[in-house]
Order: sequence, then structure tokens, then C-alpha cells
Amino acid sequence: MKGKKLLIAASGGIDSMVLIELFHQLKFDFGVAHCNFQLRGKESDLDEKFTEKIAKDYQYQFHSIRFLTHDYCKKNKVNTQIGARALRYGWFQETKEEYNYDYILTGHHLNDVMETFLINLSRGTGIEGLAGIPPINNDIIRPLLVFSRADIESFAKNSNTKWREDQSNAETKYLRNKIRHHITPELYKLHPNFESNFLNTLVKIHESKDFIKQKITALQKNLFKTNEKDFTIDKTLVKSLSDYEIYEVFKPFGFTSPHEINKLISTQTGKQIHSSTHTLLNNREVLIISLINHEIDIKNKYTIKNLEDTSHLPISLHFTESAREINKNCVAIDINKISLPLTVRKRKDGDYFYPTGMKGKKKISKFFKDEKHSLRDKEKAWLLCSQKEEVIWIIGQRADRKLTETSKKENLVFAYLNAPLPKG
Repeated sequence: MKGKKLLIAASGGIDSMVLIELFHQLKFDFGVAHCNFQLRGKESDLDEKFTEKIAKDYQYQFHSIRFLTHDYCKKNKVNTQIGARALRYGWFQETKEEYNYDYILTGHHLNDVMETFLINLSRGTGIEGLAGIPPINNDIIRPLLVFSRADIESFAKNSNTKWREDQSNAETKYLRNKIRHHITPELYKLHPNFESNFLNTLVKIHESKDFIKQKITALQKNLFKTNEKDFTIDKTLVKSLSDYEIYEVFKPFGFTSPHEINKLISTQTGKQIHSSTHTLLNNREVLIISLINHEIDIKNKYTIKNLEDTSHLPISLHFTESAREINKNCVAIDINKISLPLTVRKRKDGDYFYPTGMKGKKKISKFFKDEKHSLRDKEKAWLLCSQKEEVIWIIGQRADRKLTETSKKENLVFAYLNAPLPKG
């Protein structure tokens, strides 16, 4: 990073202030960016003044912004953590572009990675989730990821680094704080070398991830043949793959169900399945992957990357953590059972769900038939689906019980219609 212009995100807490002190000692060229979310009254203002003073004492350019966080979260119907994250990273990118910084640096450290690992493990994840917070993600760099909280505290003490304590870090209403205060201390008690063992495991996970990536890339080169804008794959070769290989090979195109791909292979020619970005077509002896023309497809499928961003949808669908009455126009989703992005789309062949109030699973087409829907009713129906293409809700009609039924109220996000579905 030497010779680059860096932007350090600083809250005033120990992690970011140690990052500033470290890069100051190493004589890097950087500026300091501080977000005042105005969530803790006078304390938020004191954080801002403190961070500004440190930056100016060291003669670094200081950037700050004040957000009306509560108003933003209320307007966009998201919780404080999601709202604050969206606000700060959006502003960091704007500041980077405006002042020609090369990279954005944050103070995340090893304990943050541990907490993320445990959060993802509790929710169910693959190797991507277990790898935790990436040290480099496009133009965002996290230089302290190999250092523990104890390492950072030791450096702060030895270098006389000053910082401010955020009392909200002691609250356990947030999942991350629960893990920090109740779970990781027990893991340290179980094994005195837990921290170093975790770091060694993390290194092995990243090595495994890189190894798998290399193997999958080589496998894709052998499988895929380029035909103008499309890829063709011999169906015989796909049949020789394991489910895991199929998952990894097709995942970059948005297809994450080996069962669905194997089923497509055995269907008649002309059948196809869709991801948010591509179409996979069964065409005689081959499968063809084509990039979706979103200008054509936009009427049938919409992506929800952030729960606060639903203005582009064809229906008045919103999300909130505030409890609402459950009925056909509102469902409670167990957020621990799904991952973003979600999609709102029309039904397709093979769609099924586990209807609330019923046993077993049912194809969407069978549900419509049993409900005596007309062709027009079927065509105007919208589905809310998970990243894995699981049907969460036939919007305005029936929810999936596996993804919406939970005993833990803190896991719920409510999806609701703010206006009737459009006609036709």
C-alpha cells in the first residue's frame, strides 16, 4: 500500500485509533473519515470531536458526516445495524471517489472474524461463510485481521494511543455482542490456545478455499465451450460430476441447486431454469448458459439486495423488524434461515414450497390448482424467494412454514404489502 492514498474509517474506538497510530508510525499517506450516527446523543458528538482532534494533531485530512440514522432506518424499514452499515459504506465510497483515495481501511480484527465465523456457523453456511471477513474486498482493506483484541489493547497501551469507549458494545441485545460476551469467553476457557488455533484453522480454510477455486476453474475450462455470448456444456460430462462439483461449477452463474440441474438434464429438450443473472437451457445433448437480457426479463424478476431498497418492485412490498399482524398480506420471515439477495419473481416449472397450515410440500402449480386459480390469477401471482430460489411466500396468499415459523421473535423480519396487488 506504500505510495497509495488511503482513507481510514475511524469511529474513535480502540480498533480504528490503533489503526491510525500504526499507519502514522509507518508514515503512510492517509486521511481519516468519521461517521456521526447521532444515536448516543452527546456521546456521539464527543466521538466526532475526539477523532477530529487526533486527525488534526497528526495533520491528516479529516472527513466527517452526520446521519439522521433513526429517520433513515424508519423510512427504509430496517434495523439500526443494517441502516448504519448502508449509510457508512455508501459515504466511504463517495468520499473515496471525491478525494481520489485508492483504498478504504477499516479496523476489523481477529475477534471480529471469530464472531462472524460463529454467526455464520449458527445460521448454516459453506466454506465462504466460514472464511469470515475477507482481508481485501475490492477497494476495502482490513489490515488488522490477524491481530486479536488483546494484541490491539497491548499496542494501544505501549504506544499511549487514546480512544473512546462505546458503551453500546456492552449491550447484549445484538447477536454479535451476545457471542462476544457469552460464547467466546467460554471457548477461551475450554482451550488456552483457542485464539492461535482459530487463526491456524482460518488459514487452512482460506488455503482450502483457494485450492477449491483453482480446481473448479480448471474443471470449468474443461466443461464449458464458448459459443458467441453463450456457454455450452456436454450433459454427459455433467452427469459424471458430484453434487458438490455441480454446485461449485454452476454457482458463478447463480445456479446453486444440483438437484434442479440434474432434473433439468433428464427433462425434454427446450426446458430451462433461471437464476437472477442467467438462463440454463436443456438443448438436446448439451446445456446452454445464457446471460439474461434484463431489459426483457425485468418484468418477471426483481432482485432485492437490501431490505430497505424495495422502491423498484412492481408491488408495494416492504420489510420491517417491528411486529405486525400475520395474515395473507404479511408474513414473518426467520432471517436466520435465508440470505440476501432475495427475489420477487413470477412462478416457474418445478417451484414448490411447504405451505403454512398444511403437511408436507406442494408444487406451486398444484397449490394454484387446488385453490381453483384461473390462468389470469396464476399469471399475476408474485413469489418472494430466497437466494437459493426457495419460495418464501406466494405474496398475498400463502407462506412457506419452514422459512417463516420460528419461536425466536428476535429472528423475525416482517414482509408486508402496503397496497393491494395490481390487477392483471
